[in-house]
Amino acid sequence: MTEYYNECASILKQELEMLKQIQVLQGQVRNAIRSRQWIDFEGHLSSLASIGDEFEVLDHERVQIFTVFCRKMGFNHEEGLGFYAFAAHLPEQERRELSDLYRSIKLETMGVQFTNESLTNYLDETQAVVSGFLEAVFPERRGKIYSRRGTQVSPDMRSMVLNQTF
Repeated sequence: MTEYYNECASILKQELEMLKQIQVLQGQVRNAIRSRQWIDFEGHLSSLASIGDEFEVLDHERVQIFTVFCRKMGFNHEEGLGFYAFAAHLPEQERRELSDLYRSIKLETMGVQFTNESLTNYLDETQAVVSGFLEAVFPERRGKIYSRRGTQVSPDMRSMVLNQTF
């Protein structure tokens, strides 16, 4: 039992630390967008993707530990034995610590999701404003955008960068 506890606690602590790093990077992404530092923006997004990949690996390891433990205890993991049922088989102190870590991860995850949704909404609103402005200023384009060579390009605004003030 102790080996499962130690491995699971170690992974949960690492995941919690990564979630905190993700929140810091999300703040840096938000600041880069607001100050139009596009190189920083790209770098922060790359870092977020890297940490996200590491987080997935750790989460997979935690699920593996959980699955092995369930099999050893005679439970079928697919039948719905949850994390707290897993923790219930541990001694009191270990159960409390893992449960606290797990709750902290859930709370941090909700914070990351909220920040991500806020940032996405901000970008969507900005895109709508820019699209509306361009349509109002250039109605003859009818939502079409042209490249420097005069060929029509996708009106998808995600790749459009404005570094000017109207």
